[in-house]
Amino acid sequence: MCWTGPERAGNSPVSNQRGATFFELLIVTGILASVMSAVWLAQPLLARIALRSAAVMLVADLRLVQARAMAERQPDRGHGLEFLADGSRYTVFTRIGSVPTVVREQLLPDRVRVTYARFGGATPSSVFFTGVSLFGAPSGGGTVTLTAGDTRLCVRVLPATGRIRVSNTSCP
Repeated sequence: MCWTGPERAGNSPVSNQRGATFFELLIVTGILASVMSAVWLAQPLLARIALRSAAVMLVADLRLVQARAMAERQPDRGHGLEFLADGSRYTVFTRIGSVPTVVREQLLPDRVRVTYARFGGATPSSVFFTGVSLFGAPSGGGTVTLTAGDTRLCVRVLPATGRIRVSNTSCP
């Protein structure tokens, strides 16, 4: 069957028109505005997710070094975390006697920074656990403040018990 109608020959008024109608442009503009507003609104959400992820990672590392120190129960050997001055990372270390050895370096997510880290003990920027304490108490309690944008979370290590808590209130 052969089609010989005017639409095939290119004589149709529809086939000669080019461009978009006002209605089509209005729909495309509405879709673009919706996508742009969703991306704009998602930025604070992504920062809060990155901040919560960093806090979970930090708490896990604190509990890990605490558990290792309690399992070994050696007074001259301990495990800890040191928060570096640039605020983008911290190190996990083991100390035998007075000699620390870095086990690994942990980078924080791009949007997250350590803005405050103070502990009791010989080095205020690090927390240290030994097997001497029955409850896994650190060398000194303290606080780490993680910041992403306008949002802050505090990770606190209690001095007497070694309990680790995350809070978003009263962050230094």
